[in-house]
Amino acid sequence: MSELQEFEVPEAVPNQEDYFGFERVERFIFPDGVTYIEYKAMNEGAKARYQSKTVRPIVIEKGGSASTRIDPAGQRHELIIASVTGWNLTRGGKAVHFSERMLRDWLSLANPVLVENLEKAIRKVNPWLNDDLTVEAIDAEIESLQELRREVVEREQGEGSSATK
Repeated sequence: MSELQEFEVPEAVPNQEDYFGFERVERFIFPDGVTYIEYKAMNEGAKARYQSKTVRPIVIEKGGSASTRIDPAGQRHELIIASVTGWNLTRGGKAVHFSERMLRDWLSLANPVLVENLEKAIRKVNPWLNDDLTVEAIDAEIESLQELRREVVEREQGEGSSATK
């Protein structure tokens, strides 16, 4: 006959996370399905460097009005430079070594649609970027787009009237 022995089962100790290391690398695949750019979700250090490069001063004028300059292209490029870690791009049939200088070169020569899509992908893995948006910044961007729309409408109306003469 066997005796049942009583013994204590130790409680499971959960594994403690390492909060010093944070790395998440993603790939932005180009339309050819072969070419890609690797980018990372920013850690706090990268976020701080990006924010310090993109902060714009607020100018308070006499009478209390305030203004700031928004540079969406500069912010987009700084975001991409802060996030991109590598690629497999080619130029003239030859592989292009990744470097910040070559990334800047690509940004100045690339199809804007690809750059915008890359920016959207980077923003998706860095949701804190949308927390920085303010109503004022959105309104300023809307105002800028409305001004651009007025200019295009005027240009198109001018082209239309000159074509009938």
